[in-house]
Amino acid sequence: MQPNIKNDLLYLLGILESIGKIERYTLPCVTADDFYFLNNQLNFNASLNLLANIGELSTKISAELKNKYPHIEWQKLKYFRNRIVHDYAGLDIYIVFKIIGMELPILKEEIEKIISKELSLSTFDIEEVRVAQNSIFYSHINFDKLNIK
Repeated sequence: MQPNIKNDLLYLLGILESIGKIERYTLPCVTADDFYFLNNQLNFNASLNLLANIGELSTKISAELKNKYPHIEWQKLKYFRNRIVHDYAGLDIYIVFKIIGMELPILKEEIEKIISKELSLSTFDIEEVRVAQNSIFYSHINFDKLNIK
């Protein structure tokens, strides 16, 4: 798919879905050690995969949308993805846990605002959101936050 702001909705929904899953996987954790050892590292490894997915999806977002929302640190998402993929054993579990607890909620809120705004401007197709809303693939997104009318 060629980079085009109209295609960005699916990438943004993918980011929200990944964040929603990470939230679920870290829910019972109070500390980074809890997170790391939970389910024999299954939740930790799944979350790293989802964080890498967020970074990957961010690289597919059009320059037009990135320029429209420069307060999102798009490049940082890509760099973190590369760090996960290329230096997996060198990751600090405490930093990863801090990013999940402090940075992801902010990113989630910003992505929800972007989708809401672009829907109100008719940049994104509301019917695509409705299809996603009824898909089991997007079951970790709170669609009420997207102000669908």
